[in-house]
Amino acid sequence: MTGPDPRPLHGRRAVVVNWRDPGHHLAGGSERYAWELALGLRDAGARVEFWTARDAGQSARETADGIDVRRRGGQYSFYAGVWARLVADRVRRRPPDVVLDMDCGIPSFTPPLLGRGTSVVLVVHHVHQDQFRTAMRRPVSDLGRFLEGRLMPAVYRDVTTVAVSESTVTEMRRQLGWRGDVRVIHNGTDLPPAPTEVRTGERVVVLGRVVPHKRVELVVRAFARLLVRRPGATLDIVGTGPGMPAVSAAVAELGLGDSVLVHGFLPEEEKAAVLRAARLHVCASDAEGWGQVVLEAAAHGVPTLGRDVPGVRDSVRDGRTGWLVPESPGGDADELVRALGTGLEDALETLSDPRVASQVAGHCRSWAEEFGWARMRAESVEVVGAVLLETR
Repeated sequence: MTGPDPRPLHGRRAVVVNWRDPGHHLAGGSERYAWELALGLRDAGARVEFWTARDAGQSARETADGIDVRRRGGQYSFYAGVWARLVADRVRRRPPDVVLDMDCGIPSFTPPLLGRGTSVVLVVHHVHQDQFRTAMRRPVSDLGRFLEGRLMPAVYRDVTTVAVSESTVTEMRRQLGWRGDVRVIHNGTDLPPAPTEVRTGERVVVLGRVVPHKRVELVVRAFARLLVRRPGATLDIVGTGPGMPAVSAAVAELGLGDSVLVHGFLPEEEKAAVLRAARLHVCASDAEGWGQVVLEAAAHGVPTLGRDVPGVRDSVRDGRTGWLVPESPGGDADELVRALGTGLEDALETLSDPRVASQVAGHCRSWAEEFGWARMRAESVEVVGAVLLETR
């Protein structure tokens, strides 16, 4: 009697389509998710190709961790490169067995280019309808909203769909009118050794890509309010992105150079050192698919002060692994700064009690331990395997 096949996808060709790979200078949590998914398929025996855009200094093709990485095009021309490859494969009668179409705002719209022998799995991180308005000007923002809000539900209506959080499913149904079944596969996180040192001081940290909808500039302004009451506090900003000039300008305008350290990108060990010293993490994003940085902080025993918005409310257990700031009507920026400032002060006051701080840190680590990458990879293989069985 034999057990389950340890390599259930043996011999299958799987293509993961994601507009960036982890080596891209703007890579974030969605790139880590796509790569971990690819690793899971590799370990299950599939021949995995990772199709992505080509960043400055990156090669057109390489093999990394046993995955064939193919890069073509930039932020927008990447899509044409994907379509050209799929058409060429179909003409040569060498189509992939399955395509993992990662929606990073706009998916690659692969289903119309594929034959019946190729399965498709759509992975949705979060709904971008409001983000298109924040990050883009019209008419480009209108096009993005149409592609996600109207075209995507039509093209993928019969496709197996995965979301990274329950909030994403809710927003897909509310904003996009999504009707089909959606399987939730949460992000994972790395689990570092338990810290042995006692955190001292009031060090606050912001992690992740610095883009407009993450509202890092508003965190800086809220932190300036906090310093009036808690002058010894410090703020570390770890990450980079197109919003960095606005953040640096706010630090200079408010004269916070002695209290705010803008690190930019940090290698993993240096980032871990910042987290080991931090008392509180802040996530002021308008919305997330899943708070990847929230779990990253929690794995180090650091609670998060976040907004009560999709994705963040899924990854923060309010009052246990952090605190959620209620949303104000209309999303007024000044009101959000005031709310974040109050939330920062209340959280640091709560954590000033060593007993409470230790208890919260324990809750954070226990919560993070529920979301290892091995679990995420196994669930992804399960979904892909089921889809391939249906295609036979």
